[in-house]
Order: sequence, then structure tokens, then C-alpha cells
Amino acid sequence: MQRLRDISHKKSAKMTRLYSQVRWLGQHNAGLVLQSVDANTKMTDLEAHRQALEEELARTAGERDVQRAAAEQKAQEAKAQTAELQRTRTALKLKEAELQRKEAELQRKKATIATLTGTLEEKGKALEEREEALRNAMLLGSSRS
Repeated sequence: MQRLRDISHKKSAKMTRLYSQVRWLGQHNAGLVLQSVDANTKMTDLEAHRQALEEELARTAGERDVQRAAAEQKAQEAKAQTAELQRTRTALKLKEAELQRKEAELQRKKATIATLTGTLEEKGKALEEREEALRNAMLLGSSRS
């Protein structure tokens, strides 16, 4: 009976740890979702900014050499922003992959918790049945004496 209590105590401690991990994963997941939203917003802003710079470059193409030099400078800025946009997209893809991995991990842990909960409930019922049988045996033994 002590062994069953020890097992029950260990399972309870493990469940507590797992619930803590699930809570942490949920919070971490929410943070990743917010980062993903921020990255999408930045990507849209950078794309709009890059497009505006390209349009400005097209308008200045026919101006004098001095204006052409200024337009070339803006083209360099547009390339740098395009590279930044590509880096942002790559980072977003990595974060999305990480989020999917964490989602899968969270699902596995939820399944583990469900399994452990079921096992713990079954063992609890078995323990109650054994205790009841022990009480009945003790009552039966004391009535015979």
C-alpha cells in the first residue's frame, strides 16, 4: 500500500511538472505568435517602403547627372532594404518552423498528460478497491474472533 502511495505521489509530482511545462510552452508559444505578427508587419512596411523607393527611382531616371547620382544612392538603399526584407522573411520562416515544432511538442505533452491522468485515475480506483477489500477482510476477520 505504501508502494502505491509512493507511485501515486511520484505520478502527481510528474503531473505537476508537466503542467508547468505546458504552461511555459503556452506562454512561449504566445510570445512566438506575437513575434511572428511583428515580423509580418515589418515585412509589409519594408515591402511598401522598398516599392516607394523604386517608384521614386523610376521618376528621377530622366533628371540631370546630379539627380541621377541621388537616384543611384536611393537604389542602393532599396537593395539594402530588400536584403533586410529577405532576412526578415527567412527569420519568419524559421520562427514559423519553430512554432510548428513547439506546437507538435505541446500536443505530445498534452497527450502524455492525458495518458498519465488516465493511468493515475485507474490506479486511484484500484487503490480504493484494495482499501475497500482490506477493510472488508479486516471486518470479516474481527467478526470471526
